[in-house]
Amino acid sequence: MSPLNLLIYFSLLLHSSYAQLITGEKGFSLDLIHIDSKRSPLYDANLTDFQRIVRSIDYSKSRVLWLESMMIARANPTVIRPPLRAMPPAIFMVAVSIGSGNGLRNYYLHMDTGSSLTWTQCLPCSTGFPQSAPKFDPRLSATYHVVGCDDPVCKPPRYKCVNNRCEYNIQYFDNTFIDGVLSRETFSFQDAHASHRVAIRNLFFGCTHSSNMDYHENPAGIFSMSRSPTSTVKQLATRTDGLFSYCFFPPETAHTSFLRFGHDIRTPRGGFQSTRILAYPDCEAYYLDVKDISFNGRRMRFPRGTFTRQSNGTSSFVIDSGAATTHLTTYAFDRVEDVMKDYFRHRLNLRPVNDSSLPFRLCYKMMQGIEQELPTMTLHFRDGANYRIQQSGLFANFARKRIFCFAMMPSNNISILGAKQQFNTWIRFDTIHNKLAFAPHDCRRDAA
Repeated sequence: MSPLNLLIYFSLLLHSSYAQLITGEKGFSLDLIHIDSKRSPLYDANLTDFQRIVRSIDYSKSRVLWLESMMIARANPTVIRPPLRAMPPAIFMVAVSIGSGNGLRNYYLHMDTGSSLTWTQCLPCSTGFPQSAPKFDPRLSATYHVVGCDDPVCKPPRYKCVNNRCEYNIQYFDNTFIDGVLSRETFSFQDAHASHRVAIRNLFFGCTHSSNMDYHENPAGIFSMSRSPTSTVKQLATRTDGLFSYCFFPPETAHTSFLRFGHDIRTPRGGFQSTRILAYPDCEAYYLDVKDISFNGRRMRFPRGTFTRQSNGTSSFVIDSGAATTHLTTYAFDRVEDVMKDYFRHRLNLRPVNDSSLPFRLCYKMMQGIEQELPTMTLHFRDGANYRIQQSGLFANFARKRIFCFAMMPSNNISILGAKQQFNTWIRFDTIHNKLAFAPHDCRRDAA
């Protein structure tokens, strides 16, 4: 999306009536934009569908490395270690406004359930990445405040006190970093189902004055949705009952999905299953208590503790909106891959194809009627809930190559339930009671 189109889009929003969030208004919804949808400012019409998938998988691999390094680092705070992996782009964005009066600015931010702080670039900016929207200038906004060192959140190792200002400096591999000041400001959200905007004052966010990130034009930063007390989602908890929800569908779908909060969340017909989110004091990701996996209805009987978080931060299982696809630890992936190979060999006499251009490890030539023969997979949680991954989430089709692939990847240290395996599933997070609810759903019915 060009800067002119971005200006027009937000101009339409700003001419709608402006409303302060008040008692009784406990929910709202935001448009949820996939980076590869035609509504995305990152949409590149010159890319083929195959190139978009390859790009998203490359992002996903980088994101898993970042999550692994972050989780291990936070579980081992006293161990000398290298910098975190660089933070790659997430795959969904939301539009938000930051500031007030002449300082009000409009941005696309990456939705990230793994980040603890919403941030954008601010003036003065000594070094930074190019972005299509003007950098935020706190001097123009009367509602901007710097967080002082006496604030309870200003604690090491994440923050440090410099001249009575609470500052952050996050170093990544490859000399990438963000450096800025923890601040408070008014955030405004255009309700996707109403004519008004929702304004919320004094939200924590990061005013980044120096950065070296592999971002270009969009996004302008991160919209944090982790369990951290400084994430935007946790700060909204008293106004939304701690609830947020989404229902993903593929980017080629010509509909708009929503990120819903509070009372704006619908309950699907048939209700939700729910499982607990495991809370750890050193990391705010959404950990799940996975006990076992079934392949086509048969339990694989993984050893106890296969998906349990270890004291060094490894072997856990998390749900993440920023990873394009699901990743399993190498041990778990190899076992699933072996079962998958046996299934296709004995049932359909299919052998894997060797094509280094494909983004996935296990792929097969298509055959007539294969859609009716594809297996399913189910994640079994320790409290009895079962998350069924549909065939459309388990496999990726490359029509021009006449090939389909098992759409999961191996990882070194953690397992992640990624976005593709969440397509057409209604997901609801309860950040107060640490519950994840889910139900199969045609997500186009929750679309505009």
